[in-house]
Amino acid sequence: MVDRLRVFISHSSTDAWVARQLEKEIKACGVDTFLDCEHIEHGDDIEERIIEAAQQSTELLVLFTPAAKDRRYVWLEIGMFAVARKRIVAALYGVTKEDIAVDQRTPVVLKRIDLVDLNDMDSYLHQLRRRAENRKAQDV
Repeated sequence: MVDRLRVFISHSSTDAWVARQLEKEIKACGVDTFLDCEHIEHGDDIEERIIEAAQQSTELLVLFTPAAKDRRYVWLEIGMFAVARKRIVAALYGVTKEDIAVDQRTPVVLKRIDLVDLNDMDSYLHQLRRRAENRKAQDV
């Protein structure tokens, strides 16, 4: 069991700046993060670091964009969290809920969860902050 909440942020490399902004907001909620471009160093085995970070994380925030739809690591990360039965939150940017509903390539797991538009991230951050506070209160 992970002591603190830790959000694994999945994204396409072309969306790294937006992912970094999300990381700042998540950290401001008092929650730890894993973001590949911040936590994987040159020479690291990328897949091993991703697997290790997924195991240590409590939930996945996937920045789901047109670029992310075609990235194999994004799908690997979604699959790992789905198999582990951990929370998956998809932040949609440039993709709509309707796009996901009709796209035959989109895994069922994304069609079953409550998706959030990037412009509505405040609601996710509020919920995340509440979960972090509840976890902290349980540890006292």
